[in-house]
Amino acid sequence: MFFFQLVGAAVEYGTAQLVHSELGFAGLVLLTVALVGIRTGQPRLAGWSAFLFLLLTFQLQS
Repeated sequence: MFFFQLVGAAVEYGTAQLVHSELGFAGLVLLTVALVGIRTGQPRLAGWSAFLFLLLTFQLQS
């Protein structure tokens, strides 16, 4: 159990660092809000933040 939590925390940290370096602070905030929405069970919050996160990603690619 502890091992899985440790691996999950490491993955979240790595993802946050990658998002922050590529998408900046706005991407990090949207990713955090989406994860909080998922963990608290609020699909509307998670859905909108994930949608805005994807739009930000697509905007920076073009």
